[in-house]
Amino acid sequence: MERGQTPDATTRELLRRERRRYRERTPASASLASELREIVPAGVCSTYRAYEPYPIHAERAAGSRLVDADGTEYLDFALNNGTQLVGHAHPALADAVGEQLERGTLYTRPTDLLADAARPLIDRWEAIEQVRFTNSGTEAVMHSMRLARAYTGREKIVRMEGAYHGAHDTGLVSKMPPLERAGPAHDPRPVRESQGVPRSVPENALLAQYNDAESVERLLRDRAAEIAGILVEPACLNLGLVEPEGDFLYRLRELADEYNVLLLFDEVKTGVKLAPGGGAEYYGVRPDLVALAKAIGGGYPVGAFGGRREIMELIAADLERGTASGVAHYGTYNGNPLALRAVDVTLREILTEDAYDHVGTLAARLADGYRDVIDDAGLEGHVVTAGSQGMVYFTDERIRTFRDWGHVDEEFHETYWLGMVNRGVIPHPHDASQQWTVSVQHTAGDVDEHVEAFADLASDLAAVQG
Repeated sequence: MERGQTPDATTRELLRRERRRYRERTPASASLASELREIVPAGVCSTYRAYEPYPIHAERAAGSRLVDADGTEYLDFALNNGTQLVGHAHPALADAVGEQLERGTLYTRPTDLLADAARPLIDRWEAIEQVRFTNSGTEAVMHSMRLARAYTGREKIVRMEGAYHGAHDTGLVSKMPPLERAGPAHDPRPVRESQGVPRSVPENALLAQYNDAESVERLLRDRAAEIAGILVEPACLNLGLVEPEGDFLYRLRELADEYNVLLLFDEVKTGVKLAPGGGAEYYGVRPDLVALAKAIGGGYPVGAFGGRREIMELIAADLERGTASGVAHYGTYNGNPLALRAVDVTLREILTEDAYDHVGTLAARLADGYRDVIDDAGLEGHVVTAGSQGMVYFTDERIRTFRDWGHVDEEFHETYWLGMVNRGVIPHPHDASQQWTVSVQHTAGDVDEHVEAFADLASDLAAVQG
């Protein structure tokens, strides 16, 4: 079913049934949602977290499981938008951060913790010679873009239509635009996806298509003198899980060198989750700048951006009175000791070679289990997996670019997602555009329980899919 179409009656009835069951199972969440909406817009602190009929309200989480306000336990493969590759409340991380709490939570002064957190990032990413810490993925990408503009003296950034690069103004251009407003695929029209984004912002966002290097080359050939960089996720994780095909990333590296622009990797979601050195290591392509967040901090609020020394040192340039000769990067909470301690412990003690072997084995087990269930139930669908990440698409059509998103029946996927939650498994963050994460604290038993829940639901899904 194409994007935006109404689901057929049978799908609609199954969705109604799963929503009714969801409400029956979560009365405390319903009550809290009603109360919170009166004092917090939509009852949440990130608009993405709001969905119908209301989100599960969390009480606590540990290991691979989350307990909601009604006391119901769920196997959690969403892990806070994939932030917690280490799982919930990892003991080593909890002990280290607890110790730091006694020593102070904020200094606004450098400490040895800064070096302890920076070195493992430099060790893991060949591209990173210097790094700065910030508080979120949004900030990490925003500052990377600013650096690219400063280094090249140009203002426009080539980005992929349908990708998500944070909630700053430029990041909210053509994140997931309505196709009727997006123009033709060969010449997409930049679309502002939030009120309050200035009309001038899209002028500096040039849109290409993921997995289409020619679309990037056309822009560079025509407008290279205006372009500072090419911004891309190594694997596009705003469309489920779309991997680069053929030589796509290699070609971007070649084009960046040919036209003297910078290649920026947004590794906020891929960093340390596809491989120890993120997508750059997994796909073997070296960017000029890397933006990081989420999993590098084991669930603590932290971001980072880094790259070649000659680029990063622009931040350290003197600021003359009234004239900005350097690149601004400020923030009271940047590099706070809790976040730095979390990065240090996460990267040095938890995400070890053995941990990656464990996660990789379980990720393959989960993907194979889904494939078996799809075959047995006669469902139309396929599974994509990379590192700790994976996703099921209920279509046989492969998703390569944002324009392929029309193959995804989002109402059907919503029925699957609610059905899994009703069976005690949060399969991935809410929405068909997301992906599951297998953590170091998941077990083979957890994976099998996840697959069993899907098998229990699959016959209902198959009955309405046709």
